[in-house]
Amino acid sequence: MENCITYFLRDESKNSNEYYRCISNFSNEVIEKIEIEANNIIENFINFIKNNSIEELRSREEYELEFLIIGVLWKTYIAKALNADRLSLNLLKLLFNLRTKSKFLRKSVDNLRGRLACKYLLKKEVEPSSVSYDESDFEKLLLWLTASGEFKYECKRMNTWLLFLKNSSEEYIIKVSKCAFKISLWFEKRSMEVLGVYTPNVQKFLNTNYRLYGIREDNVFCGRKEVEYHLNMVGAEILSKAFRKLFVKTKERKVLLPACICLKPEGVCKRKRVKDGFLCRNCSKSCRVNELTKLGKSHNFQVLIVPHETDAFSNAKILDMEMWAL
Repeated sequence: MENCITYFLRDESKNSNEYYRCISNFSNEVIEKIEIEANNIIENFINFIKNNSIEELRSREEYELEFLIIGVLWKTYIAKALNADRLSLNLLKLLFNLRTKSKFLRKSVDNLRGRLACKYLLKKEVEPSSVSYDESDFEKLLLWLTASGEFKYECKRMNTWLLFLKNSSEEYIIKVSKCAFKISLWFEKRSMEVLGVYTPNVQKFLNTNYRLYGIREDNVFCGRKEVEYHLNMVGAEILSKAFRKLFVKTKERKVLLPACICLKPEGVCKRKRVKDGFLCRNCSKSCRVNELTKLGKSHNFQVLIVPHETDAFSNAKILDMEMWAL
């Protein structure tokens, strides 16, 4: 089957400058929308974190991004989450924890995870009889996302929001959930208008190539909807702005790339394993990883290939932002 490239950031002139101008402006529009719709909720959440000494305060924009993520993931996966049984979800959660702790068992566990995910996480959706927007629905969504193994850091942040909701009234919980859902509806429509030109083949991929993924362990990750592509684009821009000052102070800079970008498949590609991933060994001149590696040598950053996104930060040292930045 023909290889389907889901998104492009370059225009006809082979230049991505217009995309970066566009995403910068749109990310500002998104933040302004969240400020209008959820200003009091964000303020209450920040005060909750501050008053309970949960963490060192982040920028307001980071918390606003988290609220948008909650809304988009709710709209995208709540039906699947409510239709899945807790026993299967807890089993998948256990298997994911096992794969992260045991490299020896990883291949076998991933094979089993793919089969179970196909059967229990991605089974044909049936609209749930009701969505209550309450704490229990939020917890079920969080369990489904955790069980998939593809939302590790989103789940970590959502756990803090769950703690916030647990300390709120039932009426307020429903208000927060409905507000996040409302923003996600706006974002899905507006992001398609602004960013749809950069994701022209997502639906084509889902209708063709993705149907062959079946029991692959990355079937949830590869089945992301177009709105999730747009969410990642906006999220990357918001976080880039938030981390800018910290980024320029770092001693080292590294670019992490998924293995799927490599032109040659595993076993043929000559990439070399190192502590934090793989290094390109220039086995193909036309490979994007090779091109970026050469660019990195000119602009003082290192390129690392990461086989699976959940492996990207498995080493605690990699999170030391004072040492190096992503």
